[in-house]
Amino acid sequence: MKASVLMATQEKEVWRRVREEVADLCTIRVSTTTAETCETLLQKAFDIIIVDCKLPHFDGVEFVHALRHAPASDTFVVTWGRVHPVVYFAQPKTWESMMVPRSITSVVELVRARLDPAAARTLRAVRYQSKEHTFFVVFKNGKTYELPRDVIEEDDGTTIVRGPKVIHGGEAFQVRLKSGKTYEVAWDFVLYHQEPTYPYHKGKPEQQRAELRRAERIAARIRQEREARGWSLGELASRTDIQPPNLSRLESGKHAPSLETLERVADALGLRLVDLVRT
Repeated sequence: MKASVLMATQEKEVWRRVREEVADLCTIRVSTTTAETCETLLQKAFDIIIVDCKLPHFDGVEFVHALRHAPASDTFVVTWGRVHPVVYFAQPKTWESMMVPRSITSVVELVRARLDPAAARTLRAVRYQSKEHTFFVVFKNGKTYELPRDVIEEDDGTTIVRGPKVIHGGEAFQVRLKSGKTYEVAWDFVLYHQEPTYPYHKGKPEQQRAELRRAERIAARIRQEREARGWSLGELASRTDIQPPNLSRLESGKHAPSLETLERVADALGLRLVDLVRT
């Protein structure tokens, strides 16, 4: 089902152009007055609401009141130009809002970025916030997340000397550390940790169960291969440069290993990574 967009404007050329440009992603309903906009909001849930700041006699208070009573509580509000401050300051926390310049192109680009499925999987920018020890990540669809640095297993905690920078056309961001180590963080890793609606978010019970089963399968496989070679846990630890307590947790199935960890274990055992993780 296509997303639904409500556009409040009296400029026919604007909504006609916007409708043509985003017809593949959504359906657009047009309202031309504050009263009509508010009445429409109360009748139907919309994914995006675009409000023209030049709508005659626009009443920001009435608009916000209608939003509070609208069926959808997570609507994305776009103000085309600057409108009454109450639209920004009186919003429930579940709303998101953005102000865009007065150009048809700006509206089209925002709607496409918000609704195009690929935009939800594409990074636009990333900055490291040293005081919070987090990466502030911006996706192409406008969603933003703060990813704690300590959830990245490949990060050894040394100073970041280069990056983070978006790479591979937005598929990931790269970080280089003072230790000489470089790692990449993929878009799905960010969503796994930060986006509750992501199908594989770590907080979902089914995801937790799936990860537990996967960790147990990998643990059994590693233990089987190690014992078949007559190695102690300490021997495998020395061959992988992984601390014995961490290997013990891995073999007990109580730890979901990173790709790098699995690669090191597989290499030490003389196996392909796919052989180590296969069911």
